[in-house]
Amino acid sequence: MAISSRSQSNPVAVQTGRETAALIADLADPEQARSVVTAAADALGGLDGIVYAAAGAFTPTPLAQITPALVEEALGLIVRGLIFVAQSAQAVLSDGGSLVVIGDVAAIRGWPSYLPHSAAKGAQRTLVSGLARSLAPRHRINLIHPGTVLPPDDSDVASLERIVEQIPLGRIGTPTDIAGAVRFLLTADFVTGTELVVDGGRLVD
Repeated sequence: MAISSRSQSNPVAVQTGRETAALIADLADPEQARSVVTAAADALGGLDGIVYAAAGAFTPTPLAQITPALVEEALGLIVRGLIFVAQSAQAVLSDGGSLVVIGDVAAIRGWPSYLPHSAAKGAQRTLVSGLARSLAPRHRINLIHPGTVLPPDDSDVASLERIVEQIPLGRIGTPTDIAGAVRFLLTADFVTGTELVVDGGRLVD
């Protein structure tokens, strides 16, 4: 099951083998966050894994212009949604089932233009650490922090070149890079509560 969102109206795609179902939920709403997990399990006859990829307030905003609504959007989708998805997952995931949360390198090194987003992603780190103990021993949860992956098509070439210069591996990431990390954590039976940075080494000091 994959849960992905950057908005308040959230499509949820669930897939196993050849079976797929598309569900809609507002992950910031606790009841909807819980019920979409149950609905996915019902549609597919059970769940072995969940990938939670939600982001809010991902709009460049100076400190002076941050509003309560922006903060609520970020916390609702990134933190509150994960709590209630995990709560529901505890009841429906198969034994040994796993959650993989897509975080952000902004959780480790906050971005001044994206403070609500960075703060919520930072809170997500603590949440995953606590959930690892709450869900154990039946279930696991881990966190991936992607670096720059798939920048917008209209990105300034010079800006992208400056970013690449800061990445030791000399390139921007791809969806395949993140998918490989997700696959590993979904199946790593002796790994829980860990954080995996997938950024080409950009955060290396």
